[in-house]
Amino acid sequence: MTKNELLYIISIAEHQNLSQAAADLYIAQPSLTQALQKVEQEFGTPIFLRSGDGMILTPFGERYVQTARAILKRYQQFLGELDEFHEMKKGKICFGIPQNLGTYLLPNILPEFIEQYPGIQIDYREINSVSMNRQLMSGKLDFCIMHFQEQQNGIVYEHLAADPFYLVTPAAHPLAKKHEKFQLTGLQLEDLKQYEHDYFIAIDKRQALREMADHICEKADLHPDIRFTTKSMETAKRLVAAGMGNTFLPRSFLNLFSNTEGLVCYPLCEELHAQWEMVLASQESVTLSRAVRSFVNLLKKEC
Repeated sequence: MTKNELLYIISIAEHQNLSQAAADLYIAQPSLTQALQKVEQEFGTPIFLRSGDGMILTPFGERYVQTARAILKRYQQFLGELDEFHEMKKGKICFGIPQNLGTYLLPNILPEFIEQYPGIQIDYREINSVSMNRQLMSGKLDFCIMHFQEQQNGIVYEHLAADPFYLVTPAAHPLAKKHEKFQLTGLQLEDLKQYEHDYFIAIDKRQALREMADHICEKADLHPDIRFTTKSMETAKRLVAAGMGNTFLPRSFLNLFSNTEGLVCYPLCEELHAQWEMVLASQESVTLSRAVRSFVNLLKKEC
């Protein structure tokens, strides 16, 4: 059994669909089908039943996947031990991170890490939280960097930093001069209520950014007049700079693609609990290698 074969079977089991598994693995579907047929021929018994509901594991297939996960987990532990043996001269780190968070963090971390450990190969994947959790549990990733949303079985979370939310308004807003001091101290509930009759730029309801914005409005008893809804926080920010309304954004996104020119950004009072927690997620039973710990130490310094 090769490492790729183990990963292929696990991915098919997770997706119950060959085309989706092939896309997740970045290989052609015929190649994945051929690999599956090879494994089944070697063992002389089917791993999956093909049905209208998709690819369903046989009893033998369930045992195969269970064993494959254990083998990959032990392999990751061995790589960590090998990393220690080589004293950080060789090794590989593979992690997942959302695209926006990667844009915010990686340009400040990767150059310093590579300068210190030129022999360590870095492989990162910009994917969403659902894909990260799946690939982490499959052993395809050593760890993930994300904003914590909810506890997942088999995953442990290490706190990296708090990521507080800000009210972002146009620089020409009528309250800008009056609320200037709040850029340092933070807006209180009664101050936030003064934006009750303003237009707001909202993020699409299917995104975590919108969930936090709705939470802030509910806690502050704010009923914003939503002028536009967008899937892009950068579009929201630029519309605010153009005087189209206000929005809520986390600190990590304020200078992500463009700066804060034309904007005023106010932190929010503690009563609102308006912050995300930036975390490092890893498998519960896997010990992180020395290379990963060194990367995390740099990460915490930057956060």
